[in-house]
This record gives sequence, structure tokens and C-alpha cells, in this order.
Amino acid sequence: MNPKDRYSLQDWAQLFLLATVAAETKNVSLVTDWVIQHSTAHDLPQPSGNDIKYLIEEALQFLEKFSENHIDNMYNR
Repeated sequence: MNPKDRYSLQDWAQLFLLATVAAETKNVSLVTDWVIQHSTAHDLPQPSGNDIKYLIEEALQFLEKFSENHIDNMYNR
């Protein structure tokens, strides 16, 4: 199944926001709760092992790259 059929852009935005909060507070419980809730609601496997840590790292890396690209685009108009 196509991932966009399971998650809306608002869902992803919420997860990215929660990942930034987790990075600042060192508390991953909000991300964990979000992933468990969405996994259950969309019949996906529950997180295990380092899934949450990896998800937070990936979200932050994506946001950092987005920021770099945005700044580059603004300077290179």
C-alpha cells in the first residue's frame, strides 16, 4: 500500500514536531505514543528495538536538509 494512503501531510508534520521536542527534552514518550497510535490505527507493525530513536534521527536529518536547501534557494535566486 502507498504510504500516502496511510499518513496525511498533517500526520507527518505532527511527527516532525514531536521529534524536535524529543530532541530538545530527551523525552521520547510523545513520539513513542504517536507511533504506537498510528501503527494501531493503520494496521502497521508496532515499533520495536531502536525504531523510535532511528525515526527521531531521520526526522531531524530531514528537517536539517530542508533548512539547508531553503537557505541555499533564498541566496541563489
